[in-house]
Amino acid sequence: MINAFEFHNSEFLWLFLILPLVVYICKRRKKRPTVAFPHLETIKKAAEVHRCRAQRILTFLRLLALTTLILALARPQWIHRFTESHSSGVDIMLAIDISSSMMGLDFQEKKERKLTTRLDIAKQVTREFIKNRPNDRIGMCAFASDAYLVSPVTMNHDWLNENLKRLHVGLVEDGTAIGNAIAMCANRLKNSESKTKLIVLLTDGSNTAGNIAPLIATESAAALGIKIYTVGIGKKGIVQFAYPDQQGNIIMDPLGRPLTVQGQADIDETLLQAIAQKTEGQFFRAENQKQLSDIYGTIDQLEKTDIKIKQFAIAEDYFLWLIGCALLLLLLECLLRHSKFQQIP
Repeated sequence: MINAFEFHNSEFLWLFLILPLVVYICKRRKKRPTVAFPHLETIKKAAEVHRCRAQRILTFLRLLALTTLILALARPQWIHRFTESHSSGVDIMLAIDISSSMMGLDFQEKKERKLTTRLDIAKQVTREFIKNRPNDRIGMCAFASDAYLVSPVTMNHDWLNENLKRLHVGLVEDGTAIGNAIAMCANRLKNSESKTKLIVLLTDGSNTAGNIAPLIATESAAALGIKIYTVGIGKKGIVQFAYPDQQGNIIMDPLGRPLTVQGQADIDETLLQAIAQKTEGQFFRAENQKQLSDIYGTIDQLEKTDIKIKQFAIAEDYFLWLIGCALLLLLLECLLRHSKFQQIP
C-alpha cells in the first residue's frame, strides 16, 4: 500500500496569485467618515487606532477565508493506493560448473587489470539474471565430481546471491558430473506447482564423473515437464588455465604473475545439444562475456513470467471540511465587522 497526498484539481492553485492583489486593494481602500468631530483630537486618534486594528484583523480573516476556499477548489486528497499482483511464476534451478577448468582465463578482457576466470564471469552474469527475475522462485546447485545444493528454489534472492558469492573452484573434488547436476535440479523441481519449470545448466566441459548418466537424468527431467537450457562456455583450442588456492583465488608467483598452465578446451557440445533437445529447451555457446550475457538475456526473454497487476485507490477528500472552514471564517469576519469592529468615524 502506498499513501500520498495530492490535489485533484491542482490548476486552481494558480488562484493564489491573486492574493497579493487582494492585499493591495485592502490597503488602498479608505472610507470617508460619515460623522465628523473636527475639534476632538483624542477621539479622532482613538478612532484611527481602532480602525487600524480592525482593518488588519478583518483583512486577515478575509484572506484566510479566501486561501481556504482556493484550497477547497483544488480538492486536497489523501490517496491510499493498493497494488495487487498475481504471478504465474517460473521455478528455475541454476546448475553451475565449478570444476578446475572454470579457472580458464579466456574470458579475460585485455583492458581489465583484474584477472577474471570463467567462473567469475559466470557468477556475474548469473547475478544479473537473478536480478531480472524478481517474481520467480530460483534455486541453485553447483557441481564438479558430484553435485551439491547451493540453495533450494526461493523468492529470497538476496540470500541466493550471498550463496552465489561463496562458490569457488575446489569446493568439490574435481570432475564434471553433468548427470548428477541435472538429477539434483530435477529432484528439487519435481514437486513444484509452477506452470513452468526450468533448469539452466552452465558448463565448460564434458561429463567425466558422477553415478548418473546425463541422458538418463534428462529423460527423468523431461517426464516431469522440466525444460533444460544448456550453456557451453569457453573458447575452442588451447586455453590458459590458472591455479586456484583453497579459497578459489588465483595463485600468484613472487613477481605477482598468475601461475598458469595451458590446456585443450574440451566441451561436449553434442551431449549438451541432446539434453536441450530432449526437454524442448535450447543449447547455447558462449566464447566471451558479451555472448554469455546475451544468452542469459535470451533465456530471460524466452521464459517470461506472466504477471497480472491490479491497481486501485481510495481517496479521502477534504473539500467539504475546507468549504466549512471558509464559510465560518467569512461569518466571523461579517460578525466582527458589524459588532466589535463596526466603524462610525
